[in-house]
Amino acid sequence: MKELTVAVAGCSLVDSLYANVNTSSRAFQSLRSKKNGDGGLREGELTFADALEKFSHKNYGEILSSLTNGEKPTARNLGGPAIVGAINAAQALYSYPVHFSFYGATGKDEKGEFIRSIIRKTPVDIRNYVTLPGATPGTDVLSDPAGNNGKGERTFINALGVCSDYTPKHLPESFFKADVVWIGATALVPGLHMKLSSLLKKAKKNGAVTIVNTVYDFINERKNPDKAWPMGDGTEAYKYIDLLLMDWEEARRLSGKEFFGEIMGFFVNSGVGAFAITRGAHAFFVWSSGRLFMPRNVTELPVSAKVDEILAAHPEKRGDTTGCGDNFAGGFASSLLRQLSEGKEPGTLDIYDAGAWAAASGGFAIFTVGGTYLEKKKGEKQAYLKDLRDAYMLQINRI
Repeated sequence: MKELTVAVAGCSLVDSLYANVNTSSRAFQSLRSKKNGDGGLREGELTFADALEKFSHKNYGEILSSLTNGEKPTARNLGGPAIVGAINAAQALYSYPVHFSFYGATGKDEKGEFIRSIIRKTPVDIRNYVTLPGATPGTDVLSDPAGNNGKGERTFINALGVCSDYTPKHLPESFFKADVVWIGATALVPGLHMKLSSLLKKAKKNGAVTIVNTVYDFINERKNPDKAWPMGDGTEAYKYIDLLLMDWEEARRLSGKEFFGEIMGFFVNSGVGAFAITRGAHAFFVWSSGRLFMPRNVTELPVSAKVDEILAAHPEKRGDTTGCGDNFAGGFASSLLRQLSEGKEPGTLDIYDAGAWAAASGGFAIFTVGGTYLEKKKGEKQAYLKDLRDAYMLQINRI
């Protein structure tokens, strides 16, 4: 098998999980957004703590207490689409010679040490994880188990902390010399977001495969709620992206389109090599130009039936939906990396296999509270995900 290096940069933070928030409550409804970008709450989306304070004319401590009935977090975990996806991919590739390094920042505080203590228990290298003056980024995750017709729903309130100060100057040359450069959720790391095209261009110039996974861009939503979000600093970045991973709302706002055909058409013609678009507990879509994966028209793929079967038989195994999308991205990326490590050439990779590992990974995340799973022994998650992946390939008649 071929050895690969993977450099991952982007969002990492502390998730404080509140597992029993009622989004139908008076407190939540009083903070509900009235129009795009106003700083209010919307199920399944992210807002910033300072924006919510302006929206409600209350301090954030008072707001959080009203939403959670004064309860302490149910759990605290490592979060952030970049680091969570990278950890899942690294765990899924336990037996492969693929080395992951994470590039990001924490503050010099208890939350920062908490994050580092979690990552040290995973296969991801954090020697390039810097400490900056200020607070470690954090997100309060409000989870309503009864939301989304009983499948669960969550709402996010974020404080950027030192992610506001992390810029390309913090990325050493080693980042751009990796075999695969993966940039995740830079809408929560503005300094990287506004230089995204140049970062990706430099990585491609060095011969890297590039992956981008997105996050709800509340900053641009607040600035221009009636305009399409830029992909970082504009549309140029798309042509430097080999694999783009998004959810439906992010795809809708990035494209500036409302209808299915228009949204798909935008990304098909954007210059990306391949994309996947998730829709929560519903089927997802994949497409490939042929640059990495074999050419594939826009194709709808189901979620994992095996995961649904397990939850139906063992409802006590249900955790929450936090991190499902991040783990989906990690699963998709892990398949790309696995196939390259096994010697497949660009243009011959199987996007169905990627979809299977993604569906398995996103589904597995439902069995835990929070997006980061800490293995009891090395290789544990890889084995579990492979079983789910194999069941999925049978489900879609690819075995």
